[in-house]
Amino acid sequence: MTDRVNKRFNRRELLKSTTVAVGTMAAAKPALAAETSTRRVGKPTVCLFSKPLHNRPVAELPPLLPRLGVDAVDLTCRPGGHVLPERVADELPLAHELLKAAGIAIPMITTGITDADKGNAEAIIKSAASLGIRYAKLGYYSYGDLHKIHATLADVKARLRDVAAMCKQYGVQAGFHNHAGNMVGAVLWDVWHLINGLPAEAIGSYFDLRHATVEGGQNGWRIGMNLLAPRIVMVAVKDFVWHKDPGRGWQVRNVPLGEGMVRCEEAFRWFRGQSFAGPISLHMEYGQHLPPVASEPDKVNLAAIGNDWAHLRDVLARVGLK
Repeated sequence: MTDRVNKRFNRRELLKSTTVAVGTMAAAKPALAAETSTRRVGKPTVCLFSKPLHNRPVAELPPLLPRLGVDAVDLTCRPGGHVLPERVADELPLAHELLKAAGIAIPMITTGITDADKGNAEAIIKSAASLGIRYAKLGYYSYGDLHKIHATLADVKARLRDVAAMCKQYGVQAGFHNHAGNMVGAVLWDVWHLINGLPAEAIGSYFDLRHATVEGGQNGWRIGMNLLAPRIVMVAVKDFVWHKDPGRGWQVRNVPLGEGMVRCEEAFRWFRGQSFAGPISLHMEYGQHLPPVASEPDKVNLAAIGNDWAHLRDVLARVGLK
């Protein structure tokens, strides 16, 4: 317990020195902290979010993914995921070895991390770093009581300071995911507020085009992209439409990529102009949830993944990001 407290204190001291430096520069130019960027140079890596393949163990992914055209994966490393947090030191290196042997990269992992000292957070980040995985999506924070928005934001920012310090220690960039609904970050100004002043090499925006469009369909998603532009380090892509349910009113329905309201081509042209080079994670949320392997719904899901993957690659080729 004492070691954990000391480690947390040391991280905070490390981050404090960084924050003071950023704050000093920001005093001379208020927007400088938000404009700081540590993006990597090159082309983005397209990867498949492994959640829709949770009906299979990791060992079954290497022969399957190439058949779908997939050569990189955003591997779930969270409760219920392909890699369990409590076993990460063994399971993540094994998954990495199996996938690498099949020519499949792991440019990023999806975690449930919300605190630096809970949920095996340090073991996850340390294991990822040791394998050369430099990006990690964080977990979620909920608003709960909307009468306590300011208190919630203050609490989340304090927790993110420790997470950022831990990620900086291991050379991993965390991504804060903007998720639609009653979630911290659904409003994109939240994300700017939370990561502004924290070291860009440790934490940035994991920008989700679908969720940004749900919450700001006309122009809010564009405003958010431009607001967060220098700090966007990962991108999630999927599609949806609004539909009117007779019993529940207007609802969001997930649909195949290119059939909904997300303006993928426009967005990725913008990302090309920003010299974006981080991972692009393809999500597939509209199929049957984890059907039995080799069942007809499973075959439909796999075909849908292959079609979405091909569609995304075509879009990226058209805009010059491929």
